[in-house]
Amino acid sequence: MKLSRIFLACSAMAFAIAGCSQEGTVSKVDADKPSKLASIDQASLDTLATTLDVKYQVLSNIETDCPDRDGKAVKHCFSAHIKFTSPEDINVNDWHIYYSQVYPIYAGKSDTLDIEFYNGDIHQISPTDKFSGFKAGETQSIQVYMAATHVTHSQLMPNYWIAGNSLKPAVIDSTRTTIDPETKLELTPWIEPYTDIPKQIKSTPEDINQYANAEWLYEHNADVEVDSRQLATTVIPTPRELTVTDAEKQLDVSQGLAVSYQGLEASDVSAAFDRLATFGVEQSDNGIAVSIRITKGLRTAESYQLTTSDQGVTIAAADLAGAFYGVQTLASLLLVDELTLPYVNINDAPKYSYRGQHMDVARNFHSKEMIFRLIEQMGAYKLNKLHMHLAEDEGWRIELPSFPELTDIGSKRCLDLSDKHCMQPQLGGADASERDGYYSVQDYLDILNYASRHHVQVIPSLDMPGHSRVAVKAMESRYHRYMAEENEVEATKYLLSDLEDKTEYRSIQHYNDNTINVCLESSYAFVDQVLEDLISLHKQAKHPLNMYHIGADETAGAWVESPACKALVADTSNDVSDIKHLGAHFIERVSNMIVSKGISVGGWNDGLGETHVENMPKDVYSYIWGALPWGAHKMVSEQAHRGWNVVLSVPDVFYFDFPYEVDPKERGYNWASRRIDSRNVFNFIPDNLPINAEFRLTTLGKPFEIDDTVQKDEDGNVVHKPLPEGFTVAGVQGQIWSETIRSEEQAEYMLYPRLLSLAERAWHEAEWSVPYNYNGAKYSKDTGLLTEELKAQRDAKWQAFGNAIAQKELIKLDKLGVFYRVPTVGAKLIDGKLHINSSLPGLPLEYRVNGGEWQAYDAPVAVSGSVDVRARNAAEDRAGRSFNVQ
Repeated sequence: MKLSRIFLACSAMAFAIAGCSQEGTVSKVDADKPSKLASIDQASLDTLATTLDVKYQVLSNIETDCPDRDGKAVKHCFSAHIKFTSPEDINVNDWHIYYSQVYPIYAGKSDTLDIEFYNGDIHQISPTDKFSGFKAGETQSIQVYMAATHVTHSQLMPNYWIAGNSLKPAVIDSTRTTIDPETKLELTPWIEPYTDIPKQIKSTPEDINQYANAEWLYEHNADVEVDSRQLATTVIPTPRELTVTDAEKQLDVSQGLAVSYQGLEASDVSAAFDRLATFGVEQSDNGIAVSIRITKGLRTAESYQLTTSDQGVTIAAADLAGAFYGVQTLASLLLVDELTLPYVNINDAPKYSYRGQHMDVARNFHSKEMIFRLIEQMGAYKLNKLHMHLAEDEGWRIELPSFPELTDIGSKRCLDLSDKHCMQPQLGGADASERDGYYSVQDYLDILNYASRHHVQVIPSLDMPGHSRVAVKAMESRYHRYMAEENEVEATKYLLSDLEDKTEYRSIQHYNDNTINVCLESSYAFVDQVLEDLISLHKQAKHPLNMYHIGADETAGAWVESPACKALVADTSNDVSDIKHLGAHFIERVSNMIVSKGISVGGWNDGLGETHVENMPKDVYSYIWGALPWGAHKMVSEQAHRGWNVVLSVPDVFYFDFPYEVDPKERGYNWASRRIDSRNVFNFIPDNLPINAEFRLTTLGKPFEIDDTVQKDEDGNVVHKPLPEGFTVAGVQGQIWSETIRSEEQAEYMLYPRLLSLAERAWHEAEWSVPYNYNGAKYSKDTGLLTEELKAQRDAKWQAFGNAIAQKELIKLDKLGVFYRVPTVGAKLIDGKLHINSSLPGLPLEYRVNGGEWQAYDAPVAVSGSVDVRARNAAEDRAGRSFNVQ
């Protein structure tokens, strides 16, 4: 049956009792119930919550027998069975089961069950008039269809919940996640195992990506081998210049370090020495002499020179950050098991001034302690910008003194769809105790102070005007509170929605109520006060608010029926002449508001690209999130010709919420890439985007072409031209979006070790990269400008880099409590012998035969029977996911 689109006009009680049509009347699904079934009571609801077995069986991502959608044929679609089995007879009606699924189900087939899509990702399953109760052992099933793709388990959210009448709703236990005791990874027991991999992992019928099973991984890893010859002198990220001065000597630092300072205080680099102490190298008056000084002889910001010799260690730095990075390089040189340093001279400076990592704590919250660990690793690997995404449709995660409602309501989700006391349980948030919360004022001050110690600049982001559902709902709550007190002035002071607006729209995340109304003066009063609160917090922490990221993306057709917006467009005293320019009007006005406060402005390129450059400030940072096959190079060029700073955030390289491999058990989305492993990030060439077409693939696993020559439209207008002569991007930034990332372990799993490759591309200019052609050119897999010789250089560098990660850096992450990904390993039976390899060579490898005990793998071994393979982390206290070879 076809699904209706339901708008959230119902009260929480009405949602619990029945589906609500757009007009607010009871839908036909609930109007005619068999009289023999009793209305559900609390005891029956609780029994179903604890005993009902739910199973989600993915059938295909490339189903061709698809129901029509909105009267139009659907060529191919996603299909699945959702099945419910009770161990006992429970003959009740008037219940509803709610669950989250990233993309909306548009149709369902079942005689006994009906499904409806509400808002965001929430769906409701209800009994039809043919439902005759749950019979012991009998499965009730509905087949569902979606005009999108789900290729990973993580897109199928946990924590279904059951509600009915005015009863207390409850989470269905069988849909909760569990943790595997050996891998410490999340298990999803309600998702049935995939048995038809080609249909279940393809995103379209044209998708040629291969499932990353043990044999595929073995071939993929074939050119990487265990090699520790360069281990002692490999630094991550790679210094500009490193010379080994005496290959026969090692500096023993096991007795500690005696440090002296000139031009700086011990506190300026104390965080780096804290890290060394964790690895066993303490400060001691009787230790190896370490001299650190600031010198005017180095003019490049953040640069340093380091020497290790018989006399000890000397670090000369251009500034405090450079001194800090010099000490971090000592930690990178350190062999933890031996507590020795090689004899080297290093002359180092960063490639980019902007070296960032974005962290979305809004969709799913991550604790202050996890942010501390991230800041530690950013400082360790010389990343200097932490872009904190603090507010979204699903949550507001920072306490602002002027707006208690934002966190009182917006920091928690619960089983209530009214948004009056908490937010709807989107993204599987029905059991959100561990992934909801917010940073108190003191928490945020602590984060800022911690970032300062690690020479990391915090860039807050509270996405507007789209992605703002929490802010909209919180300010509506504030409005109603003050109206109840008959204080209309205060009620409307920060209102973000036109209460007379009848616009019907859907954001790209499928919300119909998530966009700030940009035509209300109260919206700008809200933004201004938010900024003032943030500025005050940053001042308290002595961590200046130097940049603010406004978001400014994905507003999806809001406002068109708003009386306030119609009045604004009709007013000839302003420059807003059409509804389509309203989003740009907001960005222009807010950008100038930010700059007027002495703060640089940043935003996503799609929203910034809608503005008139003459109405924007000059100091703008545009974050490019278009994928390479989509024309990211064109987006960079357009923003570069505006004279703006460009930060590369391209999703098919730097979105770390995408899977490591093509495997349904690897977490993440797939809309811009099917696989991003550490080597994929390492191989990226940031200063020459077009040349990446020579060796990268689309989401379908196919080559693509990039035309970077001058291009014109039918009227002869130039629509693309190469970058301005001499232009280079300001930097690069990794992204973690948290829709599918519910725990801190999951967030760190997605970050590490990819963050190390991000740091490499941010800090070091690869010797094997190809300079950009400012005259323009065309690029494809056949152009060959990245020659075989250059590829050989690149792969040799990765060999040293990958070995250093596995044998040197991961043990440091273990000691610091970081939950990184242990790679799945490649394996192949050759002439009766088991061969195993890994993308990160040097980690402990294991195998077992016929389900027996795990055994260490050192060399090819004869086996027979069913063989499983896996790796362990460097500390050998947890395992990676295993694969069966035969």
